[in-house]
Order: sequence, then structure tokens, then C-alpha cells
Amino acid sequence: MMADNHTGFTDNIRRAAAEVAGMAKHVRLNGDKISAYTAALLQTRKPQMTALDNQTLGGGKTPEQKAAYALALDAVNFGSGYFELARESGVALEYAELALHLRAAFDNEGFDRPAAWAEVTPARCHDIFRIPTGAHARLDELMALFARHLNEAGQRIIADYAGQVMNLLESAGGSAERLAFLVGGWQGFADVADYRGIAVPIYKRAQIFAADVWLSFGGTGAAAFHDMQNLTIFADNMVPHVLRHAGVLTYTPDLAARIDAGIEIAAGSEEEVELRAVSIHAVERMREVAATIDGHTSVTAVNLDHILWNRGYEADLIDLPRHRTLTVFY
Repeated sequence: MMADNHTGFTDNIRRAAAEVAGMAKHVRLNGDKISAYTAALLQTRKPQMTALDNQTLGGGKTPEQKAAYALALDAVNFGSGYFELARESGVALEYAELALHLRAAFDNEGFDRPAAWAEVTPARCHDIFRIPTGAHARLDELMALFARHLNEAGQRIIADYAGQVMNLLESAGGSAERLAFLVGGWQGFADVADYRGIAVPIYKRAQIFAADVWLSFGGTGAAAFHDMQNLTIFADNMVPHVLRHAGVLTYTPDLAARIDAGIEIAAGSEEEVELRAVSIHAVERMREVAATIDGHTSVTAVNLDHILWNRGYEADLIDLPRHRTLTVFY
């Protein structure tokens, strides 16, 4: 368990990302593209909740239900590397389906309590997320991972926070960074890679949990975070995909060919760490540019992440291959 001091938690993410960007062999940041791309992006797009966010994060009758939903969702907010296997098996596994099936389990099936997560089985996860048992061995593996991560989240809330997710939020003391730090100490959220002997913290799902809570509560109450600007992007396979096709990132021919062919990029490999870390650094550079543009001086990395994530779902990019990695971190 990490020491109970969150100071520098996200600074360490930024620092490591910059270090990886300076050493990277497979992913190059084209710094000369950043200013024009950032200006063009902010001129035509605004950060906003999607319709899916409103359907899912906006649900819940009580603060505890809202907080619990965000935590359960982000406990299992991974599996993008399995999407193609799911499509080949005739199964829907995209984030939209995942979130809405979980919402239904919360609203109709008594799954809105950490005690239910603490004892959930892989078989129950198959039922909740509408994944037929035996559709594919890797999908069975994914449901076992979902169960393991939900078990941990439920058990930690019961053991450390008297069974109430709101107690976890209250313990963050109005800090998104501290909330991410707290869950980042759990095994299932401990998103730290090794890159040539350097520890590279990324903590995608821990940070997106803090942001999801902030969205769900409208930045009020226990989610009236004073430091949303401290969070980085939620580095997965979407932001590098968007930045690649914008010319902000360039991949080596070998890496580009492997991604375009749908070949798995191994979790923790140099290429995979560079894809995520260089993207974090790129968006930090974009945020610096945004701070100089009238009307956008308070743009955060979270704002840019929302814009870039939604950009990736636009018609000209959605069907182009993103890198595929089997990982529990995205």
C-alpha cells in the first residue's frame, strides 16, 4: 500500500511521461505540430459530457449510489484489447455496452452495494455484461478479471471505508488527485509500467474514477474538487490513435504496420509504454498551448482528453485500427 501522502502523485506521472518521450524509439512527438493542432481543435470542439455519460454517470438516486456506480464502472473499465475478439464472437463489449449493462444491474438487480461486488463470481459477470460463457476462452478470462477487480473494490470499501463509497470520497478532502492516489494504491488500479528500468506511473483508471465522480456529482459536495487541473489524460489506446492521425505522433514503420494489421502490442513492452506515456506528454504540451489562447486559458488535460476521445469516435477515425493490448489498465 502506498504511503498516505498524495503530494506529487500526478507530477510524477507527468515527469515520467516527459522522460519516456525524450528516450522513445518507437513513438515520436512532433512538437512543431502541437500549436496549430491545439488551436484548431479548440476552435471547433468543446469539452462536454456525452449522451452516454448522462445516461450512466447521471443515474443513481442517492450520493452513495452515484459514487458506487462510478467506482464499480472504473473497476472494470478495461478490455479494449478484447474488443475484436468480442466482435468476432458476436458479442458487444464496447464501453457503451459495458456501462449500460452495469447501470441496469445497479438499477434492477441489487448490484449497487460493495457487498455484492465483494462476492461476485465470473459467472455472474457473464450475466451482468451479457457475455455468453464459452463464446471465446479469452472472454471467459476477461470476465474472471472483471470479477477479481470488483471483488477487490468491494472488499476494500468494506474493510477501509465501513462499506460506504461516500466515505472514500470524503477521505479525499476535496482533492481529485488524492482520490486517484487512494484507489491507485489498490492492486487492480496500480497502473505503473517499467520502461528500461524506469518506473512509469500512469494510473489511467484511478484518475478517470476521480473525473467520473466529479462529472457525476457536477463538481459539488464531496466531489467539489479544487484540483481537477492536476489530473493528466486517461492514457489508453484512443488518444495516441487520434494524435497519430493528426500528425502529432509518428510511429516507426514497424509499429505502424503491426497496429494497422491488428497485431497485439504486448502490455508493458517498450512500444506500449511509449504509446501511452508520449501521449500524456503530448497533451501536457497541448495544455500549455491552450493556456495562451483567449477563452481557453483554464483548459485542463481532462478537458482535452474528452475532446480527443470523442474525436476518435468521429466517422473518419472510428474504423481505423487503434493499438490492441490485452491489459487490465484500459
